[in-house]
Amino acid sequence: MKRTHYLWMAIAALAFTACNEVSFKKTKSGLLYKIISSNSKDSVAKEGDWLKLHYVQKINDSVMQTSFGKMPAYQRVMGNQPADYSPGEIFGMLKKGDSAVTVILIDSIIKKGLAPAESLPPFMKRGDRLTISFKVIDVFRSDSLYQEDSQKEQVKDMPRQQKEQAEQMAKAQKEREEAQRKEEEELEKSGEKAKQIQELESYFKAKKLAAKQVAPGTYVVLTQHGTGTVVADSGKYVYVNYDGKLFAKDSSFQKSSFAPQLYVTPLIAGFQDGLKGLREGDKGTIYIAGFRGYGKNPPPGSPFKPYEALKFDVEITKVSDTPPEQQPQH
Repeated sequence: MKRTHYLWMAIAALAFTACNEVSFKKTKSGLLYKIISSNSKDSVAKEGDWLKLHYVQKINDSVMQTSFGKMPAYQRVMGNQPADYSPGEIFGMLKKGDSAVTVILIDSIIKKGLAPAESLPPFMKRGDRLTISFKVIDVFRSDSLYQEDSQKEQVKDMPRQQKEQAEQMAKAQKEREEAQRKEEEELEKSGEKAKQIQELESYFKAKKLAAKQVAPGTYVVLTQHGTGTVVADSGKYVYVNYDGKLFAKDSSFQKSSFAPQLYVTPLIAGFQDGLKGLREGDKGTIYIAGFRGYGKNPPPGSPFKPYEALKFDVEITKVSDTPPEQQPQH
C-alpha cells in the first residue's frame, strides 16, 4: 500500500473539538496537528509498522468521508517521512489507542505548490480547511499481521460493500432507463424505431426463424430448452456464456462469461431484456435492434456504429439469488 496524500481518501476518526478550541502544534511543513494520548504503555509506531485507523474527513464543518461503520484504513509508517504537508508526518508519533486531528489549509496547499487552485476538487476552494481526525485502533509490527487483519476486516465488510454497490448500480440503472425512454420517444416520432424493428423482422422471415419478441426491439431464438426451475428476472444473478456479434456482419466482437444481476448490473437494454425469462440450460440467440443496443452514441473506440443492431449467442449455466463468490482483495 502506498503512502497516502492529503487529496486522496484521507485518514482519520472521531469528531473532536473545533479547531479554534484546541492547542495545535506544527510539523516541519506547517501542518497543524493535535494528538490525544491514550496513555497506553505501548511504544509509538516505528518505521515499517502498520497503523489501523478509523477516520473522519471534513471540509470546514461538513463531513466529506468517514470509515466508521465501514472498512478501517491501514497506513504504513514510512522511514525518513518527508515534510510533505500530509498526515503521514505524524504517524511515527502515534501508538495504539491514540487519537489525532490534522488540519490542512487549502491556501497553504496552493502556496506550497502542492496543487494549483484550478486542479482542486470542486468541493475545495481558497480559504477552506481540510480537517482529518483519526483514531489508532491497532498497530501491527509486521506485514503478515497487517495482512491477516486486513483480510478479516474485508470479509466482515463485504456484505455492506455488496449492498452499497447494489444500491448504486440500481440507481444508475434507473437513470439509464429514463435516458433510454426519452431517446426512444424521439425515435418513435421520427419513425426510426419502427425501421430498426422491421429490419430484424424481415431477417427472421427470410431465414424462417421462430423469433420471440420479448421487448420492443429485442427478440430471442431458443435452440435448446433448459431444465432449470429458476427463471431469470429482476435481481436474479444470471450466469451466462456469450458471444457478442455485429448483426450485419455476423462477426464476433466479444466472447466471455459472467454473472450479471439482472436490471442492476449495467448492461445494454436489449441484453437485459433478452436474458429475462431464460433458465439454466437454455441456449439461443438474442437479437437486439440498434436503439436497444449502444444507441446513437456507442463507446469511443468501439467497433459499433450508431444504432448498430447486435446479436448474442448465449448459454445459461445457472440462475441464482446469490452472486459469484468474491475473494478478499489483498
